[in-house]
Amino acid sequence: MLGRNPLIIDAAEFLKGMSSGSEISDGGFSDESSGLNLIAEPGVVYGPSGIVDADTDTRLTGNIIASSPDMNVYLGTNRLLVADDGSYYSYNGTKIPAVALQTDSTNTYVKGFTDIITFAGRAYVTTKEKLVEWQTPSTFNNSFASFTNTTYPHPAIVFENNAFYGDGNLLLRQTSAGGALATILTLSADQIIVALGIDPGSGKMLISTANALNISDTLPAIHKVLWYDGFSNKPLKSVIVEDMITAFHSVGGNVFAGYGTNIGYLTGSGITFLRKLANVTLDSSKLPYKHNFATMEGALYVVDGPAILAYGDVLPGRKIWRYCIKNNVNSNPYTAIFNGGNQKLGLCFAAAASPTKRFWVVDITAKSTTDNYDLYTNWYNFPRPVNIKLIHLEWLDAVTTSSWSFVYYDQDGSGSKTLSVDGGNVTSKYEFNLVGFQQKVTSFKFRATSTTVNKGLKRIIIYYDYAE
Repeated sequence: MLGRNPLIIDAAEFLKGMSSGSEISDGGFSDESSGLNLIAEPGVVYGPSGIVDADTDTRLTGNIIASSPDMNVYLGTNRLLVADDGSYYSYNGTKIPAVALQTDSTNTYVKGFTDIITFAGRAYVTTKEKLVEWQTPSTFNNSFASFTNTTYPHPAIVFENNAFYGDGNLLLRQTSAGGALATILTLSADQIIVALGIDPGSGKMLISTANALNISDTLPAIHKVLWYDGFSNKPLKSVIVEDMITAFHSVGGNVFAGYGTNIGYLTGSGITFLRKLANVTLDSSKLPYKHNFATMEGALYVVDGPAILAYGDVLPGRKIWRYCIKNNVNSNPYTAIFNGGNQKLGLCFAAAASPTKRFWVVDITAKSTTDNYDLYTNWYNFPRPVNIKLIHLEWLDAVTTSSWSFVYYDQDGSGSKTLSVDGGNVTSKYEFNLVGFQQKVTSFKFRATSTTVNKGLKRIIIYYDYAE
């Protein structure tokens, strides 16, 4: 029954990470895969832990678009949250514990324009029109300062113990809690500040600019990255880059940049391309702005539409890409993500008619339950037709096969074909065979899916013979 030729897919392939595309085999598995937990047991594929509702009392009235750590040094909560309807909340590590701490109806909150930072024991939130000072959990000044340019993004950052805010071609500085904003840097009128960051290599501030208001990045424009020391009257260095950088995010000494529909990392002379975001279009609500990034356990997490793309070490020195989470609540794109503490990743997305929930969390290391486990192999191409005899699966945990769907695809393009378990469905087995192949193939890929159980897949062996 076994074929003469084995094709083995195991830890050596899994630890290569995700391929760049469904038709490219530069990784160990296809980028069609989603919900892969490769850090629970390196070398074994699990699904993500089941997501947990973090708004059990249905407090949220809007969609979360920005978050930050608490401004309170002592007895702080896990996260401060700002929604697009001007409502403000806290997250205590389990849920949103109270109704909106305030709802600001005088200012405009929009993803890509709104930011939040904590500085000198207070939080500061940028809107289109004003800078809001969040003094205590229940004390707000919604007109703390006015921006000159009310149609441009207002990114914010703390650098060298001062707070800085972008305001069109102006960089504003605040030197103390409650202190007034003053213009510290005036760029030419054709340089609009889009994003702020810090270069860990040089210790300088990074400023992304565009020469036109281009919030959805649909216009051809001149885009630059500036290096700045925080006090001079001009930047230290200016570099033209190929697309508008919407966010800088540092992980492990590297500065990752969201630009257009891509992720890259910043060098001293520009951007080096890393990966295209497969589910992102030129729409300001979907582009990789600041709050589409998070860092946990030394890994980068990026929103890619309704999926979360992870990049980091599974083994020391071996960084790989994979889609670790997919929105299976309502399939809407994520509006923001964040590190919620205790290895929990906060997931924020727009509500649908049903369910109305907008905020969930997931433990990125857990494996006791699953949200969705969906592994696609790469396409395997043969020089001449072959007969697939069977697929042998080996697991780290005992598996009941009725909880799974196993299908394969071949070159004829007629869709998936369901495979059956040799001998019928089995209960509590660590290995078994799949059969059901009915024709010669020259190309082949395999898919394993479960939405109810989370078991560790160790090895796939595909046995085949060349057709005579």
